[in-house]
Amino acid sequence: MRTQHGSLSRQAAIRYQAGDLILRGFDNDEIMEVLAVSLSSVKRWHNKIESEGLTALARKPGSGSKAALSSTQLAELKTILDKGSLAAGYPTERWTSRIVADLIRKKWHVDYCRSNVRRILNDFGMSYQKPSVKLTKHSPQVIDQWRTHDWKRIKKSR
Repeated sequence: MRTQHGSLSRQAAIRYQAGDLILRGFDNDEIMEVLAVSLSSVKRWHNKIESEGLTALARKPGSGSKAALSSTQLAELKTILDKGSLAAGYPTERWTSRIVADLIRKKWHVDYCRSNVRRILNDFGMSYQKPSVKLTKHSPQVIDQWRTHDWKRIKKSR
């Protein structure tokens, strides 16, 4: 089945098949067996169809909260991100999800978790940057010296 947003989910297809079977007069046990669903689901669907019709089996819109930033605020955020993090007053050139969340909190007093910040960046066609961690205390020569000599001495032999 197709909807305005694409194909129906498996669960929605099963609900509509059950609704069709209910309207055609099949009993609950037959519907349970054909669709491999529980008796409680069939009874629930039956009650919904009797009270509201077949459309009651349609998926309800999401119950999550609305986006905290308006479309104009998101456009302003995109402009700030395009200018770079140094221009926004951050010490690095990378936009990490933590830095973008901090920017949103300071500018609009809205808290976003990092996964939602990554979704916003993805919607903008951007990606968040993971900072790389490098040792600054030791030179590469000291690290190689330790790896080739000291580590072999410390490591237990099998």
